[in-house]
Amino acid sequence: MKFNYTPELLAYMEKKNNHTVLVELVEIQNTDLEVIDLHVYLPHPRQREKFLTEKKYRRVETEHGEVLLPNYPLQIAEEVTFGLKKFLCFTSISHTGIKV
Repeated sequence: MKFNYTPELLAYMEKKNNHTVLVELVEIQNTDLEVIDLHVYLPHPRQREKFLTEKKYRRVETEHGEVLLPNYPLQIAEEVTFGLKKFLCFTSISHTGIKV
């Protein structure tokens, strides 16, 4: 599996001095409905350690940093691309190639 980063995301990661991408599994449970989705972001260093030690996330080394993946059967393509989305003053990380 190969992880690609857009130039905008690489510049943002350099600016934030954070080269870890966390793919977090978010579960929303309601009495009638259960939704599982992915939340992709750059974690704080303490949060990174918590996900590695307590939640036992897998660490995958990439050419530009690392990606932390949950121990959950995700559908991961051979090529995964992370990008940067901006809306007004808000930024988030987009992803293609990973599905729940």
